[in-house]
Amino acid sequence: MDRIDKNCWLLNSPIAHRGLHGDGVPENSEAAYRRAIYGNYPIEMDLQLTSDGGVVSFHDDDLKRMTGVKGLIWDKTLGEIKALRLADTDEKIMTFEELLELVGGKVPLMIEIKKQRDKGIIVDKTLDALKNYKGEFAIQSFDPRLVGEVAKKRPDILRGQLIDVARHKDINFFADKLLTGGYLNFISKPDFVNVNVDNLPVAKRVYKKAHLMTWTIRNEEDKLKAQKYAENYTFEFIHK
Repeated sequence: MDRIDKNCWLLNSPIAHRGLHGDGVPENSEAAYRRAIYGNYPIEMDLQLTSDGGVVSFHDDDLKRMTGVKGLIWDKTLGEIKALRLADTDEKIMTFEELLELVGGKVPLMIEIKKQRDKGIIVDKTLDALKNYKGEFAIQSFDPRLVGEVAKKRPDILRGQLIDVARHKDINFFADKLLTGGYLNFISKPDFVNVNVDNLPVAKRVYKKAHLMTWTIRNEEDKLKAQKYAENYTFEFIHK
């Protein structure tokens, strides 16, 4: 049964990748999220765990690119993470709870759970934070086991399987083919499959009865490609 209505935001509203960032506004920052809210765009954002179990909105495993500090986010405490600043600005790394309070249902959220050392903890903490949240949201991940945990614990939540051929080159050939071909979707049971725009078009077997979405659109050429092959897309920069 299709759980996504034709009028659902997932199919009708282009989604701001890591918030509406750029022009000195860092990704996954409060300022980027406020800009997306002001523009009435759904927000795609990332979740990571700190060493002491804090859930924060940050994309990279390594802190260097966005903070200038060497080290993995998993090896830092929440206090250490909160002391950092994003891209030479005054913007801090937000906790998931802070983000939910800021958005407060004003726009939908596309929540990506990043691959973690401990899969159970990140899923449990994400679901716990969302327990009383009133806004619209969906959860996605590259790791079908994480999405499968969401399906098992909160089957009512809309969920998506992320796929990118390039992301899987660090694993063995067989596992790579299973992931990129959508053969592990039986674990995640996705309502939508979200593929890299560079991989479009994809075979129907990759998404079967699920809806097909794509990321990340950064120019008009990619936008036209997304509109041709997918039902919606995540974007950066082009909708300012």
